[in-house]
Amino acid sequence: MNNVTLKQVAELSGKSEATVSLVLNSRQYHRVSPRTRQLIQSIAEKLGYIPNMQAQALVKGRTRNIAVTVNGLTPFYNEYIRRITHLLEARNYNVFAFETMLSPNRERQVVNWVRQGLFDGCICLEYNHYTREFYEPAIRAGIPYVLRGWDMPEECPAHMIRVDYRSAVGELFRHLAAEGWRRFGVITDGSSYCEEATAMSVRSTLYAEAAENSGVALDPDGWIVVPFDAERHLCYIYEHSRALFRNRPDIDGVIVQSSSDIPAVFKAAADSGRRIRTDLAIATFDQIPLIEFMQPPVSCIVEPSDEISQMAVDGLLAQLTGTESGPVDFSRPVGTRLVINDSTVRNRSPGPPDAAPGRSKQTSSQPS
Repeated sequence: MNNVTLKQVAELSGKSEATVSLVLNSRQYHRVSPRTRQLIQSIAEKLGYIPNMQAQALVKGRTRNIAVTVNGLTPFYNEYIRRITHLLEARNYNVFAFETMLSPNRERQVVNWVRQGLFDGCICLEYNHYTREFYEPAIRAGIPYVLRGWDMPEECPAHMIRVDYRSAVGELFRHLAAEGWRRFGVITDGSSYCEEATAMSVRSTLYAEAAENSGVALDPDGWIVVPFDAERHLCYIYEHSRALFRNRPDIDGVIVQSSSDIPAVFKAAADSGRRIRTDLAIATFDQIPLIEFMQPPVSCIVEPSDEISQMAVDGLLAQLTGTESGPVDFSRPVGTRLVINDSTVRNRSPGPPDAAPGRSKQTSSQPS
């Protein structure tokens, strides 16, 4: 533990603690001569002095800490955290990621920490009907923020990145219908704390709309809601997926919300005697590296996470630096794209399913 204090540095340098603090904590070099600054820094380095972050925050009025909230630490959100951290650290900000698991207490606590001044701003990577009430007080208080969420039909906060999935989801269901798949189950994330959070999901509305427009059906008893805090998460998905395949034999397609769940769904299908591409189609969201190694390759809807990460950081920095007319245009939704792979292409060859050559087709979906 470092016990070197400002007082010790001041005594050895012959300068006041206030002067030493100007150099080491606030870095207000213009108020101290170069010779004095060099002397203080040299003594501090020899003593192994570590600046007090709390003192720096008091002097500067900034912590240089940014809170990032996510529903769960899944590969999808981890990739966002990695990119945002890289971008903000390049600007000398510290990033603290919080997994809320859709818990009201967790979400509210993080927002309260931001409002109490422990963080300069907040990036919420899953803003929706359910989390809205937690962030509105911070927004009204003028806290710098950026929110990311599925595009909502109603009015959204000013600094929200609205991801448009409507076009890509509609395109996916049209593709499934064209391949002859007719009845679908859905595996989706949910909350152990509020069933309403799942019922109000924008995803549910889009699925129902796309299914109706494509002439296919969503099985009302074919929904598996997976709590973020479920014990033995993948085992939970495997067991419930296997039960779905056993109890609902007429289901010939499954939409899996989180691509990190795909291995468990694939195994459940195989252990249930279901053959992907022959009597079962599987599609997912988020093109994480894991699904590139699945056989057959999985069709998925992808959002431009690099672009969105940059937008989130640029939008937050614009607020922190007082340049509200920054480079980010929050008025237009960000489009997604559908990548069609073998998992949804019906096998029409006489050989085994894996005998057909692999294929991949990417289509872009612009905001509707």
